[in-house]
Amino acid sequence: MSRDTSIHGLPFSEDNRAVQRLFDLLPYGGLVQNRYTKVLSKKWDAFWETTRPRLNTPPREANVTRKRILVLSLSAYSHPRWPALQGPKSDWKFWVMLGMMSGWNVDVVADSLPAADSSRAPTKENIRRFIQALLKDNKAGDQFVLVYSGHGDTQGLVLADGSYVSHQELRTWLVKPLNSGSTLWTFFDCCESSNILGLPHKVSCDGNQSIRCQPAPGYVGRGDTGVRGTVISTGSAAGPSGEMDLTDSNQAAQCGPLAFAAYTFFCSVLKGGEPLLAKFWPSLTGLLKRSPGQEPQITASSILQNPLLPMLRPLSA
Repeated sequence: MSRDTSIHGLPFSEDNRAVQRLFDLLPYGGLVQNRYTKVLSKKWDAFWETTRPRLNTPPREANVTRKRILVLSLSAYSHPRWPALQGPKSDWKFWVMLGMMSGWNVDVVADSLPAADSSRAPTKENIRRFIQALLKDNKAGDQFVLVYSGHGDTQGLVLADGSYVSHQELRTWLVKPLNSGSTLWTFFDCCESSNILGLPHKVSCDGNQSIRCQPAPGYVGRGDTGVRGTVISTGSAAGPSGEMDLTDSNQAAQCGPLAFAAYTFFCSVLKGGEPLLAKFWPSLTGLLKRSPGQEPQITASSILQNPLLPMLRPLSA
């Protein structure tokens, strides 16, 4: 599919107005109908139903192999040290849309859902509960994605009241439960996220779209010999680029660099090619403004061989 910068190319346009229009139309089924948008509209309708208050029941997968995405989004902060963010309000929509278009089961914990739902508010307990449900009974061949958009610092992910989900808690909840043959991708769009999971290998991408692994800086060993599954973590260490401005003359909008990089990367994959990790990395780093002490990184629990980003692969039909 060729690039189209008008809203008639929805949902695969890189024009900012088209992105904003997409978010307006999704809840109302107003998309141009084609094989992709029919799938998207159907899944979006089902998603809105599941965001109503309900028990956290596991999704019903059509296939034996699980493909699940959990998106965590925090925009409202009550602690005076942490200002409110606008980007996460758009970020979860980007990731939900891309997950649905790739045929994955999607779940969201956010403070900006269209209907208030305390069971999905991004508290520590809800985050822990949804992560446990995400990875429950995982097995070989299963693939999972965890996305976080919000504030972060050296102590971990920042919650609304200024408390934290610590690095060790993230490792306990995300890394340790993985069984052999399962894969977890994490995307942390926040400050101080270079190697938030403390993984042993830093992944570098060169201009030839290949990767190489080397020891992660400062890695001191945290028992990774016991990690059974594969973890691949991307940290934007967003710094001053954490709130990208998509505003036009009619509507204000912001988003995080990781979400927008994933969206534009998905558009490029539609035009041809494989969603290689080495290709995705330049899509992200080209959006980032570096700040002292902040370094975007891909890290992994084991040495990789140029993997594909499975949740950014469009449905074949």
